[in-house]
Amino acid sequence: MSSSVQNSFLFKISILSISLVLTVTTAVSTALPAMIATFKQYPSTQVEMLTTLPTISLLLTVLASSWIIKRLGARRTTLIGLIIALLAGLVPVFINDYVIVFISRLLLGVGVGLFNNLAYSLIMAVYEGEERQTMLGFQSAVGTVGNALASFVVGLLISSGWQVAFNVNWLFVIPLVLFGLFATKIDQFTNPVVTETGDTAPIKAKETTNMAVVGYVLLIATFFAFYFGLLLKLAGFLVEQHLETAAVAATQLSVMSLIGLLPSLLYGQIYKHLRRLTIPIGLIITGLGIGIIATAGTLTMTWIGIVISGFGLPIVMPAIFGKVAEVQPEGSSNLSSALMLVGINVAVFLSPQVLAVTTQIIGQTSNKATMLVSTVMLFVLGAIQLVMATTKKQPIKNRSEMKS
Repeated sequence: MSSSVQNSFLFKISILSISLVLTVTTAVSTALPAMIATFKQYPSTQVEMLTTLPTISLLLTVLASSWIIKRLGARRTTLIGLIIALLAGLVPVFINDYVIVFISRLLLGVGVGLFNNLAYSLIMAVYEGEERQTMLGFQSAVGTVGNALASFVVGLLISSGWQVAFNVNWLFVIPLVLFGLFATKIDQFTNPVVTETGDTAPIKAKETTNMAVVGYVLLIATFFAFYFGLLLKLAGFLVEQHLETAAVAATQLSVMSLIGLLPSLLYGQIYKHLRRLTIPIGLIITGLGIGIIATAGTLTMTWIGIVISGFGLPIVMPAIFGKVAEVQPEGSSNLSSALMLVGINVAVFLSPQVLAVTTQIIGQTSNKATMLVSTVMLFVLGAIQLVMATTKKQPIKNRSEMKS
């Protein structure tokens, strides 16, 4: 593909726009009280399930997305996914039957799952070197903005009723338009072969993985399993330590997400200076932030920990995805991204159990103990990565053509 297209501002925006809607599936969680009141004939836990259903179907679709992309192409798969997500997401606006809402939420996850891993793999396929790292940073920033935007929109709509809140799914129109208009040549980023007519056609090679990719999947899964200790336990910790209420914890987590915008936007420069030390430093920063919170005796100290933690995740995520792009088998960007996303989602799902087991081992089950365990584990991960970064030879960078 022509570098002029590859470097086009609108082309880049169209790729990044996918990340704007990755978290819309859970944005309506604040509508649960009203939904529980509407569906009185169902247990509250069954109604609460409506917010997590998209995650289940999303995971299944992510696992199959590499096979689907290989046959339909990245552009067509993304557009189909966005259309399914838009239509399914808007069903509850017009219908309040539990069974139909249940099905629509499952279909929403199917739609998002079709393009979820493409938010990363397209960047890994199209760009290389420092430009890839910069784009991964931008991707993280757009995801943060999308999360904040979806929460803000739902907050505005919820006062008019829980069904109105589902209008947040109109946000899918943004990437649908941008990707449809400005990513028309995205499928040319496959391994091309020249046909007898002089045209190019994609090589339909089987995507594979290797132990290096598996290692990074395990790394990011372990990171999220313990990083989530902060999100799960912060509210309980503030109450437990008589520092503040759970409402303040919600505010702190929102602020932490917004703080992540800065390192996300500056990630290209951060990686340029840290290089192989990016992952271990990101892990250590995150662990330090959680550790400060866990040992805080005042609300001010918890805020300091929140700020520091907010800088960690936007460094760790693109750094690990960037390393996967370097070590993955050629033409396997989709499969690699899918494995990474499965690792993250499974880790998040199992995080409460993992944290419960590890705290029981040390004989302490308080919120403070859980956060201290998370701190120690992130420091351990950081130390291991630091040793590997300073002792191993720099891996040979793979070509990042994507199989679609």
